[in-house]
Amino acid sequence: MTQAVKPEQHKVLLCDAAFSAMPLLAALKAAGLFVAVTGARREDPCHALADQSFPIDYSDRQALLELTRENGFDYIVPGCTDVSYLSASWVARILGLPGFDREEVVGLIHDKGLFRQYSQKRRYPIPRATGAIAEACELVFPILIKPVDSFSGKGIEKVAGAHGLEEGYRKAVLQSPSGQVLFEEFVEGRLYSHSAFIRQGAIACDFFVSEYSTVHPYQVNSSCLATHLAPGAQLKMRTWLSAFAQDAGLCDGLVHTQFISANGEIWLIESTRRCPGDLYSRLIAGSTGIDYPALYVGGFCGIAGVAGVPLPQPRPISRHTVSLSEDCHFVDATLSMPNVALSYVPIKKTGEFMRAAPFDRAGIYFIEHASLEVMEEATEQIVRHVTVHRIAA
Repeated sequence: MTQAVKPEQHKVLLCDAAFSAMPLLAALKAAGLFVAVTGARREDPCHALADQSFPIDYSDRQALLELTRENGFDYIVPGCTDVSYLSASWVARILGLPGFDREEVVGLIHDKGLFRQYSQKRRYPIPRATGAIAEACELVFPILIKPVDSFSGKGIEKVAGAHGLEEGYRKAVLQSPSGQVLFEEFVEGRLYSHSAFIRQGAIACDFFVSEYSTVHPYQVNSSCLATHLAPGAQLKMRTWLSAFAQDAGLCDGLVHTQFISANGEIWLIESTRRCPGDLYSRLIAGSTGIDYPALYVGGFCGIAGVAGVPLPQPRPISRHTVSLSEDCHFVDATLSMPNVALSYVPIKKTGEFMRAAPFDRAGIYFIEHASLEVMEEATEQIVRHVTVHRIAA
Protein backbone atom coordinates (compact mmCIF):
# COMPACT_ATOMS: atom_id res chain seq x y z
CA MET A 1 0.00 0.00 0.00
CA THR A 2 1.42 3.39 -1.04
CA GLN A 3 1.75 6.02 1.68
CA ALA A 4 0.88 9.65 1.01
CA VAL A 5 3.72 12.11 0.48
CA LYS A 6 3.77 14.94 3.01
CA PRO A 7 4.12 18.43 1.49
CA GLU A 8 7.55 19.00 3.10
CA GLN A 9 8.97 15.60 2.19
CA HIS A 10 11.59 14.93 -0.46
CA LYS A 11 11.20 11.68 -2.41
CA VAL A 12 13.97 9.10 -2.77
CA LEU A 13 14.14 5.91 -4.81
CA LEU A 14 16.17 3.07 -3.27
CA CYS A 15 17.38 0.69 -5.98
CA ASP A 16 17.37 -2.49 -3.93
CA ALA A 17 14.60 -4.31 -2.08
CA ALA A 18 16.66 -7.23 -0.72
CA PHE A 19 17.40 -7.91 2.95
CA SER A 20 20.80 -6.15 2.92
CA ALA A 21 19.11 -2.89 1.93
CA MET A 22 16.86 -2.84 5.01
CA PRO A 23 19.28 -0.70 7.09
CA LEU A 24 19.50 1.77 4.19
CA LEU A 25 15.74 2.03 3.97
CA ALA A 26 15.51 2.60 7.74
CA ALA A 27 18.16 5.35 7.53
CA LEU A 28 16.29 7.11 4.73
CA LYS A 29 13.01 7.00 6.64
CA ALA A 30 14.75 8.24 9.81
CA ALA A 31 15.93 11.25 7.77
CA GLY A 32 12.27 12.12 7.08
CA LEU A 33 12.29 11.20 3.41
CA PHE A 34 9.50 9.53 1.44
CA VAL A 35 11.10 6.24 0.43
CA ALA A 36 10.21 4.14 -2.60
CA VAL A 37 12.03 0.95 -3.53
CA THR A 38 12.47 -1.00 -6.72
CA GLY A 39 13.56 -4.59 -7.36
CA ALA A 40 12.30 -7.47 -9.46
CA ARG A 41 11.72 -9.93 -6.58
CA ARG A 42 8.32 -9.11 -5.10
CA GLU A 43 9.09 -11.25 -2.04
CA ASP A 44 12.09 -9.13 -1.01
CA PRO A 45 11.43 -7.45 2.36
CA CYS A 46 11.90 -3.80 1.45
CA HIS A 47 8.83 -3.93 -0.80
CA ALA A 48 6.70 -4.35 2.32
CA LEU A 49 8.63 -1.78 4.40
CA ALA A 50 8.85 1.16 1.99
CA ASP A 51 6.36 3.98 1.52
CA GLN A 52 5.99 2.93 -2.12
CA SER A 53 7.05 -0.18 -4.04
CA PHE A 54 7.86 -0.71 -7.70
CA PRO A 55 8.63 -4.37 -8.54
CA ILE A 56 10.72 -3.67 -11.63
CA ASP A 57 14.20 -4.93 -12.48
CA TYR A 58 16.62 -2.07 -11.79
CA SER A 59 19.13 -3.59 -14.22
CA ASP A 60 16.78 -2.28 -16.95
CA ARG A 61 18.27 1.21 -17.06
CA GLN A 62 15.67 2.67 -19.38
CA ALA A 63 12.82 1.44 -17.19
CA LEU A 64 14.59 2.82 -14.12
CA LEU A 65 15.05 6.19 -15.83
CA GLU A 66 11.38 6.39 -16.77
CA LEU A 67 10.33 5.40 -13.25
CA THR A 68 12.57 8.04 -11.66
CA ARG A 69 11.52 10.78 -14.05
CA GLU A 70 7.78 10.04 -14.03
CA ASN A 71 7.60 9.97 -10.23
CA GLY A 72 9.70 13.06 -9.70
CA PHE A 73 12.20 11.54 -7.28
CA ASP A 74 14.60 14.06 -5.77
CA TYR A 75 17.27 11.46 -5.06
CA ILE A 76 18.25 7.99 -6.18
CA VAL A 77 20.21 5.69 -3.84
CA PRO A 78 21.93 2.46 -4.94
CA GLY A 79 21.69 -0.56 -2.68
CA CYS A 80 24.18 -3.36 -2.09
CA THR A 81 24.87 -4.68 -5.60
CA ASP A 82 27.13 -3.45 -8.38
CA VAL A 83 24.24 -3.57 -10.84
CA SER A 84 22.21 -1.30 -8.58
CA TYR A 85 25.04 1.22 -8.38
CA LEU A 86 25.77 1.22 -12.10
CA SER A 87 22.10 1.61 -13.06
CA ALA A 88 21.48 4.34 -10.49
CA SER A 89 24.59 6.27 -11.54
CA TRP A 90 23.46 6.15 -15.18
CA VAL A 91 20.04 7.53 -14.28
CA ALA A 92 21.50 10.17 -11.96
CA ARG A 93 23.85 11.38 -14.69
CA ILE A 94 20.96 11.92 -17.11
CA LEU A 95 18.67 13.59 -14.56
CA GLY A 96 21.36 15.60 -12.77
CA LEU A 97 20.87 13.90 -9.39
CA PRO A 98 23.63 14.12 -6.75
CA GLY A 99 25.99 11.62 -5.16
CA PHE A 100 27.80 9.97 -8.09
CA ASP A 101 31.18 10.29 -9.77
CA ARG A 102 31.82 11.14 -13.39
CA GLU A 103 31.02 8.41 -15.91
CA GLU A 104 34.66 7.49 -16.56
CA VAL A 105 35.39 7.19 -12.83
CA VAL A 106 32.37 4.95 -12.27
CA GLY A 107 33.61 2.76 -15.11
CA LEU A 108 37.18 2.34 -13.88
CA ILE A 109 36.13 1.57 -10.29
CA HIS A 110 33.67 -1.15 -11.30
CA ASP A 111 35.77 -2.81 -13.98
CA LYS A 112 38.64 -4.82 -12.49
CA GLY A 113 40.68 -4.57 -15.69
CA LEU A 114 40.36 -0.78 -15.98
CA PHE A 115 41.10 -0.35 -12.27
CA ARG A 116 44.30 -2.41 -12.62
CA GLN A 117 45.43 -0.38 -15.65
CA TYR A 118 44.73 2.90 -13.85
CA SER A 119 46.49 1.69 -10.69
CA GLN A 120 49.57 0.42 -12.53
CA LYS A 121 50.07 3.79 -14.23
CA ARG A 122 49.96 5.54 -10.85
CA ARG A 123 52.06 2.92 -9.06
CA TYR A 124 49.33 2.06 -6.59
CA PRO A 125 49.99 -1.07 -4.47
CA ILE A 126 48.31 -3.81 -6.51
CA PRO A 127 49.24 -7.36 -7.56
CA ARG A 128 50.76 -7.71 -11.04
CA ALA A 129 48.07 -8.42 -13.60
CA THR A 130 47.23 -8.54 -17.30
CA GLY A 131 44.10 -8.81 -19.36
CA ALA A 132 45.73 -10.91 -22.08
CA ILE A 133 46.04 -14.69 -21.83
CA ALA A 134 49.16 -14.53 -24.03
CA GLU A 135 50.88 -12.44 -21.34
CA ALA A 136 49.64 -14.48 -18.37
CA CYS A 137 52.63 -16.83 -18.54
CA GLU A 138 54.88 -13.90 -17.67
CA LEU A 139 53.23 -13.64 -14.24
CA VAL A 140 54.41 -15.57 -11.18
CA PHE A 141 52.18 -18.60 -10.56
CA PRO A 142 49.83 -19.35 -8.93
CA ILE A 143 47.55 -16.75 -10.48
CA LEU A 144 43.88 -15.85 -10.19
CA ILE A 145 41.64 -15.53 -13.24
CA LYS A 146 38.82 -13.10 -12.49
CA PRO A 147 35.83 -11.85 -14.49
CA VAL A 148 36.35 -8.09 -14.73
CA ASP A 149 32.70 -7.32 -13.93
CA SER A 150 31.48 -9.91 -11.42
CA PHE A 151 31.30 -9.71 -7.63
CA SER A 152 31.11 -11.83 -4.43
CA GLY A 153 33.82 -14.16 -5.68
CA LYS A 154 31.77 -15.40 -8.63
CA GLY A 155 33.85 -16.96 -11.40
CA ILE A 156 37.30 -16.62 -9.80
CA GLU A 157 39.64 -19.49 -10.69
CA LYS A 158 43.07 -20.20 -9.16
CA VAL A 159 45.61 -21.68 -11.58
CA ALA A 160 48.85 -23.32 -10.42
CA GLY A 161 50.68 -23.26 -13.77
CA ALA A 162 50.47 -22.42 -17.45
CA HIS A 163 48.83 -25.78 -18.18
CA GLY A 164 45.67 -24.59 -16.39
CA LEU A 165 45.22 -21.27 -18.17
CA GLU A 166 42.81 -22.37 -20.90
CA GLU A 167 40.49 -24.27 -18.55
CA GLY A 168 40.60 -21.51 -15.92
CA TYR A 169 39.83 -18.91 -18.55
CA ARG A 170 36.90 -20.94 -19.88
CA LYS A 171 35.33 -21.19 -16.42
CA ALA A 172 35.91 -17.56 -15.45
CA VAL A 173 34.61 -16.03 -18.65
CA LEU A 174 31.23 -17.72 -18.13
CA GLN A 175 30.63 -15.43 -15.13
CA SER A 176 31.57 -12.23 -16.97
CA PRO A 177 28.69 -10.29 -18.58
CA SER A 178 31.20 -8.63 -20.89
CA GLY A 179 33.15 -11.83 -21.59
CA GLN A 180 36.40 -10.32 -20.26
CA VAL A 181 38.71 -11.63 -17.56
CA LEU A 182 41.79 -10.49 -15.65
CA PHE A 183 44.89 -12.60 -14.93
CA GLU A 184 46.40 -11.59 -11.57
CA GLU A 185 49.24 -12.87 -9.39
CA PHE A 186 48.06 -14.56 -6.22
CA VAL A 187 49.24 -12.68 -3.13
CA GLU A 188 49.68 -14.42 0.24
CA GLY A 189 48.41 -12.54 3.28
CA ARG A 190 45.33 -11.69 5.35
CA LEU A 191 42.20 -10.26 3.77
CA TYR A 192 40.75 -7.00 5.08
CA SER A 193 38.27 -4.36 4.05
CA HIS A 194 38.54 -0.62 4.48
CA SER A 195 35.30 1.35 4.51
CA ALA A 196 35.94 5.09 4.37
CA PHE A 197 33.65 8.08 4.00
CA ILE A 198 35.30 10.96 2.19
CA ARG A 199 34.38 14.64 2.33
CA GLN A 200 35.98 17.09 -0.10
CA GLY A 201 38.67 14.57 -0.98
CA ALA A 202 39.68 13.77 2.60
CA ILE A 203 38.77 10.84 4.85
CA ALA A 204 36.10 11.90 7.34
CA CYS A 205 35.87 8.55 9.14
CA ASP A 206 36.86 4.99 8.33
CA PHE A 207 36.74 1.37 9.53
CA PHE A 208 39.04 -1.63 9.07
CA VAL A 209 37.51 -5.12 9.10
CA SER A 210 39.14 -8.56 9.15
CA GLU A 211 37.52 -10.88 6.60
CA TYR A 212 37.56 -14.66 6.36
CA SER A 213 36.46 -17.03 3.59
CA THR A 214 35.91 -20.42 5.22
CA VAL A 215 33.40 -22.07 2.83
CA HIS A 216 34.13 -20.61 -0.61
CA PRO A 217 37.74 -19.44 -1.09
CA TYR A 218 36.77 -16.10 -2.67
CA GLN A 219 33.59 -15.18 -0.80
CA VAL A 220 33.76 -13.60 2.66
CA ASN A 221 31.50 -15.32 5.17
CA SER A 222 32.94 -14.22 8.55
CA SER A 223 34.17 -10.80 9.63
CA CYS A 224 34.82 -8.46 12.57
CA LEU A 225 36.60 -5.21 13.29
CA ALA A 226 40.33 -5.63 12.67
CA THR A 227 42.28 -5.70 15.92
CA HIS A 228 45.63 -7.04 14.66
CA LEU A 229 46.17 -5.04 11.45
CA ALA A 230 49.53 -3.29 11.61
CA PRO A 231 49.32 0.51 12.06
CA GLY A 232 51.69 0.90 9.12
CA ALA A 233 49.30 -0.99 6.86
CA GLN A 234 46.42 1.20 8.00
CA LEU A 235 48.47 4.31 7.24
CA LYS A 236 49.32 2.98 3.76
CA MET A 237 45.63 2.35 3.01
CA ARG A 238 44.66 5.82 4.12
CA THR A 239 47.52 7.37 2.16
CA TRP A 240 46.50 5.46 -0.96
CA LEU A 241 42.82 6.42 -0.65
CA SER A 242 43.65 10.08 -0.14
CA ALA A 243 45.75 9.99 -3.31
CA PHE A 244 43.06 8.12 -5.24
CA ALA A 245 40.36 10.56 -4.12
CA GLN A 246 42.46 13.46 -5.40
CA ASP A 247 43.63 11.73 -8.60
CA ALA A 248 40.13 10.65 -9.65
CA GLY A 249 38.27 13.63 -8.21
CA LEU A 250 35.95 11.39 -6.18
CA CYS A 251 32.71 12.90 -4.97
CA ASP A 252 31.73 12.76 -1.29
CA GLY A 253 30.56 9.38 0.00
CA LEU A 254 31.67 5.83 0.67
CA VAL A 255 34.74 4.13 -0.78
CA HIS A 256 34.87 0.45 0.21
CA THR A 257 38.08 -1.43 -0.60
CA GLN A 258 39.20 -5.00 -0.07
CA PHE A 259 42.94 -5.51 0.33
CA ILE A 260 45.53 -8.09 1.33
CA SER A 261 48.11 -7.30 4.00
CA ALA A 262 51.26 -9.11 5.14
CA ASN A 263 54.29 -7.82 7.05
CA GLY A 264 52.93 -4.29 7.04
CA GLU A 265 52.52 -4.17 3.24
CA ILE A 266 49.21 -3.85 1.36
CA TRP A 267 47.88 -5.00 -2.03
CA LEU A 268 44.60 -3.60 -3.33
CA ILE A 269 42.05 -6.17 -4.50
CA GLU A 270 39.04 -4.10 -5.51
CA SER A 271 37.12 -0.95 -4.62
CA THR A 272 33.48 -0.01 -4.90
CA ARG A 273 31.28 2.93 -3.99
CA ARG A 274 28.13 0.95 -3.22
CA CYS A 275 27.22 -0.36 0.21
CA PRO A 276 28.71 -3.80 0.99
CA GLY A 277 26.14 -6.57 1.25
CA ASP A 278 25.26 -9.23 3.83
CA LEU A 279 24.46 -6.52 6.41
CA TYR A 280 28.04 -5.25 6.64
CA SER A 281 26.52 -1.90 7.64
CA ARG A 282 24.92 -3.52 10.70
CA LEU A 283 28.28 -5.00 11.75
CA ILE A 284 29.91 -1.56 11.73
CA ALA A 285 27.02 0.19 13.44
CA GLY A 286 26.77 -2.43 16.18
CA SER A 287 30.52 -2.58 16.76
CA THR A 288 31.25 1.16 16.80
CA GLY A 289 28.03 3.08 17.49
CA ILE A 290 28.47 4.96 14.20
CA ASP A 291 25.38 4.92 12.01
CA TYR A 292 27.04 3.54 8.87
CA PRO A 293 23.76 3.30 6.88
CA ALA A 294 23.00 6.98 7.57
CA LEU A 295 26.48 7.98 6.42
CA TYR A 296 26.06 5.97 3.24
CA VAL A 297 22.65 7.27 2.16
CA GLY A 298 23.63 10.80 3.16
CA GLY A 299 26.14 10.88 0.35
CA PHE A 300 23.30 10.66 -2.18
CA CYS A 301 20.79 12.89 -0.36
CA GLY A 302 22.91 15.80 0.84
CA ILE A 303 22.78 14.75 4.51
CA ALA A 304 26.27 15.50 5.80
CA GLY A 305 28.09 14.80 9.06
CA VAL A 306 29.05 11.79 11.12
CA ALA A 307 25.92 9.92 12.19
CA GLY A 308 25.71 8.58 15.73
CA VAL A 309 27.98 8.78 18.75
CA PRO A 310 31.08 6.56 18.76
CA LEU A 311 31.25 3.99 21.52
CA PRO A 312 34.06 4.55 24.08
CA GLN A 313 35.32 1.07 23.16
CA PRO A 314 34.25 -1.12 20.23
CA ARG A 315 31.93 -4.00 20.99
CA PRO A 316 33.38 -7.47 20.14
CA ILE A 317 30.88 -8.41 17.43
CA SER A 318 31.36 -10.87 14.57
CA ARG A 319 29.21 -11.40 11.50
CA HIS A 320 28.83 -14.83 9.93
CA THR A 321 26.95 -15.57 6.71
CA VAL A 322 25.61 -19.15 6.59
CA SER A 323 26.52 -20.83 3.29
CA LEU A 324 27.33 -24.29 1.98
CA SER A 325 29.62 -25.80 -0.63
CA GLU A 326 26.83 -27.70 -2.40
CA ASP A 327 23.27 -27.11 -3.58
CA CYS A 328 20.53 -28.27 -1.20
CA HIS A 329 17.06 -27.67 0.17
CA PHE A 330 17.48 -25.68 3.38
CA VAL A 331 15.84 -26.89 6.61
CA ASP A 332 17.39 -24.85 9.46
CA ALA A 333 20.66 -23.60 10.95
CA THR A 334 22.01 -23.53 14.49
CA LEU A 335 25.13 -22.01 16.00
CA SER A 336 26.63 -23.21 19.26
CA MET A 337 29.48 -21.22 20.83
CA PRO A 338 30.23 -20.71 24.54
CA ASN A 339 30.05 -17.27 26.20
CA VAL A 340 28.46 -15.39 23.33
CA ALA A 341 25.26 -13.49 22.65
CA LEU A 342 23.54 -14.24 19.34
CA SER A 343 21.10 -12.71 16.93
CA TYR A 344 20.08 -14.23 13.60
CA VAL A 345 18.67 -12.72 10.43
CA PRO A 346 16.97 -15.46 8.37
CA ILE A 347 17.08 -15.35 4.59
CA LYS A 348 16.00 -18.83 3.52
CA LYS A 349 12.78 -20.46 4.67
CA THR A 350 12.55 -24.15 5.49
CA GLY A 351 12.27 -26.15 2.28
CA GLU A 352 13.66 -23.44 0.00
CA PHE A 353 16.30 -24.36 -2.55
CA MET A 354 19.72 -22.98 -1.69
CA ARG A 355 22.55 -22.75 -4.19
CA ALA A 356 26.16 -23.45 -3.27
CA ALA A 357 28.41 -20.54 -2.29
CA PRO A 358 29.12 -17.99 -3.59
CA PHE A 359 25.64 -17.79 -5.10
CA ASP A 360 23.43 -18.09 -2.02
CA ARG A 361 23.18 -17.93 1.75
CA ALA A 362 20.71 -19.14 4.41
CA GLY A 363 21.00 -16.34 6.94
CA ILE A 364 23.37 -14.15 8.93
CA TYR A 365 24.50 -14.49 12.53
CA PHE A 366 25.70 -11.58 14.65
CA ILE A 367 27.75 -12.83 17.59
CA GLU A 368 28.93 -10.77 20.56
CA HIS A 369 31.96 -12.31 22.25
CA ALA A 370 33.15 -11.97 25.83
CA SER A 371 35.99 -9.60 24.83
CA LEU A 372 37.85 -8.02 21.94
CA GLU A 373 40.83 -10.22 22.81
CA VAL A 374 39.00 -13.43 21.84
CA MET A 375 36.90 -11.97 19.02
CA GLU A 376 39.25 -12.19 16.06
CA GLU A 377 40.44 -15.76 16.62
CA ALA A 378 36.86 -16.85 17.33
CA THR A 379 35.59 -15.18 14.14
CA GLU A 380 37.78 -17.34 11.92
CA GLN A 381 36.44 -20.46 13.66
CA ILE A 382 32.71 -19.65 13.57
CA VAL A 383 31.99 -21.98 10.66
CA ARG A 384 33.00 -24.94 12.83
CA HIS A 385 30.20 -24.11 15.26
CA VAL A 386 27.43 -23.85 12.65
CA THR A 387 25.21 -26.78 11.82
CA VAL A 388 23.02 -26.57 8.72
CA HIS A 389 20.31 -29.16 8.38
CA ARG A 390 19.39 -29.68 4.75
CA ILE A 391 18.06 -32.13 2.22
CA ALA A 392 20.24 -32.98 -0.77
CA ALA A 393 19.17 -31.34 -4.01
